[in-house]
Amino acid sequence: MQVKDDAILENNKLTSVTMVQSSPKLLIVNDREEGSPIANALGPNSIDFDVISSTDLPNSLSSYLQYNAIIFDNIAGFKVGEAKMGVIEQAVKNFGVGFMMVGGESSFGLGGYYKTPIEQLLPVEMEVKGKHQLPSLGLVIVLDRSGSMQGAKIQLAKEAAARSVELLRDGDTLGFIAFDDRPWEVIETKPLENREEAVNTILSIPPGGGTEIYSSLEMAYKNLSDLDLQRKHIILLTDGQSATSNSYEELIEEGKGNNITLSTVAIGSDADANLLEDLSEMGSGRFYSVIDETTIPSILSRETAMITRTYIEDNPFYPIIYQADGWNRLFENGVPQMNAYIATTAKQTAMVIAESEKEDPVLAEWQYGLGRTIAFTSDSTGAWTGDWARWDEWTNFWQTAVSKLLPSYNETAYDIRHEANGSFVITDPTNKAAFLDIAVVNEFGEELETQIEILSASRARVVVEADPGLVFFRLSDGSGEIFQAGLTVPYSKEYEQNPPNDTLLTQITEKTGGKALSIDEPSEVFREFTVKGSERQSITNWLIFISLLLFFIDITLRRFGWSFMKTTGKSKKVKENKTVVEETNVSQLLKELKRK
Repeated sequence: MQVKDDAILENNKLTSVTMVQSSPKLLIVNDREEGSPIANALGPNSIDFDVISSTDLPNSLSSYLQYNAIIFDNIAGFKVGEAKMGVIEQAVKNFGVGFMMVGGESSFGLGGYYKTPIEQLLPVEMEVKGKHQLPSLGLVIVLDRSGSMQGAKIQLAKEAAARSVELLRDGDTLGFIAFDDRPWEVIETKPLENREEAVNTILSIPPGGGTEIYSSLEMAYKNLSDLDLQRKHIILLTDGQSATSNSYEELIEEGKGNNITLSTVAIGSDADANLLEDLSEMGSGRFYSVIDETTIPSILSRETAMITRTYIEDNPFYPIIYQADGWNRLFENGVPQMNAYIATTAKQTAMVIAESEKEDPVLAEWQYGLGRTIAFTSDSTGAWTGDWARWDEWTNFWQTAVSKLLPSYNETAYDIRHEANGSFVITDPTNKAAFLDIAVVNEFGEELETQIEILSASRARVVVEADPGLVFFRLSDGSGEIFQAGLTVPYSKEYEQNPPNDTLLTQITEKTGGKALSIDEPSEVFREFTVKGSERQSITNWLIFISLLLFFIDITLRRFGWSFMKTTGKSKKVKENKTVVEETNVSQLLKELKRK
């Protein structure tokens, strides 16, 4: 907001939050053009819900806190980005928002969620640790380290490469090539022996130099071509453009004959997206255009997971159901057959409700902070769930899942007020202020450091280092119920627009013998300068004089030439010498007469 005569930008923005009690609301994230199968299964008369695409996911915490639960329906991690994942993780952990991930070809490990905030909150790990026979694998990562990659680009790209290394098994073949205007084989293409050393080597690569793609890609193909492996894959990441007279098509076709595939990642708008997309198409891989750099780690995690293709278990089976409150009544009349799921590993404290014959979790849940999260590793369309999608309890299945996700809110009328000294004072009408668990998170999902001082049985002071804007308080008394409130941290008082203190100004002028000037008479404020700091002086006359002098010199030279000037100079010199000689002779004559 801007007002007249306001030159202070820091006080132009004011935020406020109003917490409104309403019926539960669900957010379904779905990228299918035909709509969300989950929304259709729930029906219009169940819980109130919104359906949005992954590209419409908000960045701010306040946008997520208007929902009580979130469902990711086959959403790829690289379409979300780790910044938004971090905000969602805070909404679940500190504000009790429920979260559910539903499987598909772009979900869990295949969605690139390895070592992301979303994996952290789920009851399953993306890495497969079960009884799975994985094919022998060779992976070469070709990374642009040119000067234009400096900063967040190369840091995130190196972190992404490190995650890919961590996803590999001992004995898998790894190669790493960094390039600028020439290739640099950072890690020789060979079986992985020391994972930690490989990760540290990748993270230590500095940026610098130009961009030349072909020679590095040629080295990657050459290093993989003669290896006896079931899967051989190259991932190329670059943010630049590179011209070459060599044939990419011949190189890639020869590589395909050796069972080598290629995926490419174009980082930023300056990358040659057309070339990279063509390369991935010729190389039977995938192309990614990256604008949000935080999606790079998810892309490489996804690529590393996809080249094994064993994450998808597609043999029809009957899930094994375990005792679980709220779920078992759905299976009283039997368990339908399921076609496929994505393999994951259940975390140690997770509750597995249904698992496959290979002991992989199909349906699992657990408590993450104050929020409940669920992993359903099959899909929502019926292609993978098979008979489950035609099951009489299909609607009840989704309604049960949503009811599990909904948090329980505390009805206690806590009062949170912002004090003049910048701290917050919380009043607890139950006189249990000393037992409150308090967390404060800003709009970007960052948990802020707090200092808590208990003032009395009913009051506590919270000091928070926060920038002006919205902050969200979460209070919990240990019962599992949540109280949340959004408050505004105002701008500093130095930016307030206050009227002048006329009384104080009058006292100052009286004590110093000065004079109070009125803003209605601006002329009184400014005095005339008696001394000029500078003045203009014309050089026209001097230029005319110099021009005339040069003019006459020019005429003389043209008329008489340089020889005349030299002769004139010599004649003058001779005359001067003659005068000196004559003067010398006269003085000698006078001296002789005096002697006589």
